[in-house]
Amino acid sequence: MSKDYEIKKEIVDVAHMLNDRRMVGTYEGNISIKSEDKVYLTPSGQSKELLTEGKIIVTDLNGNVIEGELKPTSETPMHLRCYELRPDINAVVHCHAPYSTAYAQANMAVESKVSPEFMLLFGKVPVIPYGRPGTEHIIDGLEDVINDYDVVLLANHGVLAVGKTAHEAFSKTLSLEMLLQTEFIRKVISDGKNTDLPDEECEALIEIGKSNHGVKR
Repeated sequence: MSKDYEIKKEIVDVAHMLNDRRMVGTYEGNISIKSEDKVYLTPSGQSKELLTEGKIIVTDLNGNVIEGELKPTSETPMHLRCYELRPDINAVVHCHAPYSTAYAQANMAVESKVSPEFMLLFGKVPVIPYGRPGTEHIIDGLEDVINDYDVVLLANHGVLAVGKTAHEAFSKTLSLEMLLQTEFIRKVISDGKNTDLPDEECEALIEIGKSNHGVKR
């Protein structure tokens, strides 16, 4: 199996996982992997459920298409900007996972103090200002946070995650989504009761997370 095919297969696998987990609508979300001077991207307007390796688009680092018959995702500039700002990453996953996207639509950063797992993995998930999808403005403010955080909310839009592999970026997104789902249920059943951990415990957990994980926050 060639390296080229393995990269395309990883994108297809992640696209199918996003669909299976109901983290994207039929035509929502996009995925990319950078390999040397090439970027492999999901095509625009194609179902993630039906995505195949033959539909993956390849561009250069400036977004010029060098392989593929379909149009690359309209949010290609967002992916390219991530690679420009974060030379340590090789993959970007953007989706509209419901609980994460609810926070994005509310223009709210995620700063939970009830879950040790959240503090160990993330500490915080910031939100950047709204930018119209498919335009360069979708990444306004990205440079302010992407160097410190691997997962970012796009106001009124969705969630963006970066990693060394597409599977890693997907896993970060899924972890956040599951934690926020539990957080929502907790708020419903706790009837407003404060169940936050003490501040000193939160600070200790965040420091442990920084030491144990390569996740930026």
